[in-house]
Amino acid sequence: MNRLDRQTIIKPLFECERNTWCKPEKTTVLIGEAEVQTVKRTAFPVPKCGFPAKKIIAVHVEVVDTTDTIFKNKVVKEGVFQVDIIYASCDGLVHHVCHEIPFMTSAHIKCVRPGMHVQNEVIDTEQKIEIVTTPRRGAKCQCFDVMVAATFLIRVTADVVKSPVQRHTVGRCCPHHKKTASSLRRKK
Repeated sequence: MNRLDRQTIIKPLFECERNTWCKPEKTTVLIGEAEVQTVKRTAFPVPKCGFPAKKIIAVHVEVVDTTDTIFKNKVVKEGVFQVDIIYASCDGLVHHVCHEIPFMTSAHIKCVRPGMHVQNEVIDTEQKIEIVTTPRRGAKCQCFDVMVAATFLIRVTADVVKSPVQRHTVGRCCPHHKKTASSLRRKK
């Protein structure tokens, strides 16, 4: 049997009739997931508006500018905690201040490699903020002592193309393969 005859016999085994359900199919497969937590603590001065801060009215923390970098068996997540603080000063006025805290955390997930897709969500964020008075150069200085903890769920997925042969047997996909193969063998 020469090479041309062999290709003619084998080719029908992997072809399907046009417009049938046995075309290659693209699916998304979950490679792995991990839950990670990061905690950041920082202090920044209360803006000088004349009167010192009296109490904190409201605090809102948001995770912004996140990026995910995939290495072999590891996902590194970077981003910024944007902390909005509304506070009252001793003169009764309400003030607003915004501060950004950069963070970085990583998750070790087996079988992960560059080129895969990362889906993540913030499960929980907690914050603790206090007004702290500290002596600095002989004067009293007020600072916001901010601690933010966030928990992320990181999922890594990959796109996989399944051929008709992987999804079901050749007999179901190509019912005409026996006729074609046997008729070609007779021509010898």
